[in-house]
Amino acid sequence: MSSGANATHIPVRTTIPRLPLSQRPTIRTERLLLRALTQDDLEASWALRRDPQFMAESTLGTPDASIEESQVALDKLTEPEAEHFLFGLFLADTGELIGDAGIHTIRGSGIGWPTVGYKLAPAHWGRGYATECMSAVLKAWWELPREEVEATVHPYTLPLPQRQETGELEGQEDEEGKEGMPSAVRERVVADIAAYNTGSKRVLEKLGFEDFGYWDEPDTQLHRLGQPLMMGHYVLSSPS
Repeated sequence: MSSGANATHIPVRTTIPRLPLSQRPTIRTERLLLRALTQDDLEASWALRRDPQFMAESTLGTPDASIEESQVALDKLTEPEAEHFLFGLFLADTGELIGDAGIHTIRGSGIGWPTVGYKLAPAHWGRGYATECMSAVLKAWWELPREEVEATVHPYTLPLPQRQETGELEGQEDEEGKEGMPSAVRERVVADIAAYNTGSKRVLEKLGFEDFGYWDEPDTQLHRLGQPLMMGHYVLSSPS
């Protein structure tokens, strides 16, 4: 679907959580504890990140070669001013770290909206943990205090009445009658997955995401760097 890849992004008025997100809540679900990672989690994080299967769908697609690489990743996650809403996933009954999940890009994503993602240890795949944790993360995300912003977003993430087939907003006055201002739209989050990743597709659909297009993109993973990879793009609107 090359038209989606080449669509011209459009300006909108919307909301995002008030930044910076220096504090993240501790979230409890039926089986999981979600909390911000700390430096005390280095050894457990290294145990996960050296597993090729755990890192298979990461940006580079490679496991950490040393605990020092895991330290660099952990340092980024624990920066007080970091623009993300990410959590470590712990089994509530044992305290074992089994993954991470949340919103990893709030501003500046390729689609223009905050982007969600998760990784789970292979031993815990297929048990419903991804849906359970992401449902809790999204609930907490929508409850954060908001601020109004202008953003430039992919047109296919918007309802048809708010865009033309060319990917530009329909020419209309906003509710205050001022021509030329970006239209006000409900906030959204997006997810990007490889087309072969049917497990994540099912998780997103359970969470209420809808796909707005599949198209080839240059792969970022080191073993396929630059090769075309069919990616699926999903969007979820805020509940209000």
